[in-house]
Amino acid sequence: MRENPFAYFMSAVDDGVLFSPLPTIVEESHGEVSIYAHMAAVNEHSRHLDNKRISIVFMGTHHYISPRWYVDPSSVPTWNYALVIARGISSILDFPDTMNLLKKLSERFDPEWTALEKEKESYYQRMVSQIVAFRVKCESVEGKFKLSQNHPLEDRKRVIEALSTADEEGKGMAELMKRTVLNESRGT
Repeated sequence: MRENPFAYFMSAVDDGVLFSPLPTIVEESHGEVSIYAHMAAVNEHSRHLDNKRISIVFMGTHHYISPRWYVDPSSVPTWNYALVIARGISSILDFPDTMNLLKKLSERFDPEWTALEKEKESYYQRMVSQIVAFRVKCESVEGKFKLSQNHPLEDRKRVIEALSTADEEGKGMAELMKRTVLNESRGT
């Protein structure tokens, strides 16, 4: 989640599902995971965040898998992926906590800008009136992986070899597969 901090927040409402992609700060303390984010106050989703159930999807690396890469020519095209789904209850942050979140986000994603000598307090105070910041206290955090683990070892090796010469996303998938499924038994 920390490696892929741009997450998709989803909330069920009476007439459907609200969906907002947002940058996050993930914190863990005493075994409890909290996810912090903010959105524009004009976003309809912002009116459905106080003491509400929410699901958050952190998409990790993913890539197309060609059937040409498998030993068995009757294989079909597929997609490998890694993601994390967190679920919990959201609560709105007060002014001091919102200010703190904005500072943490700036420090995390743009430390050079944060380190500049200019005054930022007034900038953050202007932002606070236009956003809704919130915390999701996670009740569950679950990883989901599809990494060709249902294929024989030889197929997994061939997929890793093909992905290793692909784009950056493919190379990332190859590295993940090397660390996780290269030596596992089929079907695990």
